[in-house]
Amino acid sequence: MTIFMIGHNAYTSLECSYGRAFEVMGHTVTIYDVEAEMKRFTRLGWPGHLFNQYITVDAWRQKLNRDLALRLRALQPDLVLVFANARVIFSTLAYVKSLLICPFVLVWPDPLTSLQTHVLNAAPLYDGVATYCQASVPLFQRMGFPNPQWVPLAADTTLHGGEPMSDFLYDLTFVGAWRPEREEALATITRHFPTRRLGIWGSNWDRSRARQLQMYLHHKPLTGQAYATMFRQSRLNLNVIDDTCYPAANMRFFEIPVAGGLQLVTACPEMAGMFRDNEHVLYAADEDRLSSVIEHTLSHPEQAARIRKAGNELVHQGHTYAHRATQLIDIFL
Repeated sequence: MTIFMIGHNAYTSLECSYGRAFEVMGHTVTIYDVEAEMKRFTRLGWPGHLFNQYITVDAWRQKLNRDLALRLRALQPDLVLVFANARVIFSTLAYVKSLLICPFVLVWPDPLTSLQTHVLNAAPLYDGVATYCQASVPLFQRMGFPNPQWVPLAADTTLHGGEPMSDFLYDLTFVGAWRPEREEALATITRHFPTRRLGIWGSNWDRSRARQLQMYLHHKPLTGQAYATMFRQSRLNLNVIDDTCYPAANMRFFEIPVAGGLQLVTACPEMAGMFRDNEHVLYAADEDRLSSVIEHTLSHPEQAARIRKAGNELVHQGHTYAHRATQLIDIFL
């Protein structure tokens, strides 16, 4: 089959994770990189492109969508996947669907707070929605999207796959952008475990008001295998899921175990039945639980190794993008 994806073509993007999975299955994949293509139609150079990222210029978006429509008409794909808030307008979908019989599916990997108006306007023209959050399924239906289905995020074995290690550079690590809830959790850890080796990587940590965290910050970003290697080199990896992501799992929920890391995660009800506490993952919904789990885990390395191995195996058994790609085909084709 020929699968056409509309979104971003960065090597570490969700689109490329799906693309690699589809290609391994024998399908032909084309990724239309919206932001890269948009540069062809923006004016005023870099300032114009920057402005258009925040305030869409309709004339430039119309030109992009005309180009996209002609690409789709020429390629005649078997399946079209539109990712998140890619700047595809309803009139483009209407035109292309008047010519093609393939399904158009919205792949939604973000909290509903991120849903933009142009996506909502096109709701009736989609043939389905693959949303990362089970709780959002009935809401997509009420908004007018047909056939919304729960398709969680997953692990990219090519990008992050690895085996658990027994030698560690850190006792605790956190990789992710600054959020108030994450700052609070990490501040709690530094108060209770001041002698432990802690590392923090991510963007926007200059916003943090917890001065004790500054000594643990690493400003060099971690991506790809460097990102995965750090998970393997830490005894325990903290995953403070963004409050607006609740009750679903974020990408890191799967990336940590597939890399061979041991995960300590805040509440994640949608995955708690599959990734069981103290068997595949560790959960800590409040500060008291967070401190007690860290203390127990770091003082029981054999139990930690068992959970780390079981989490890695579970992801490989049913939570990779190969599994999700198969799910998309089974549901929407």
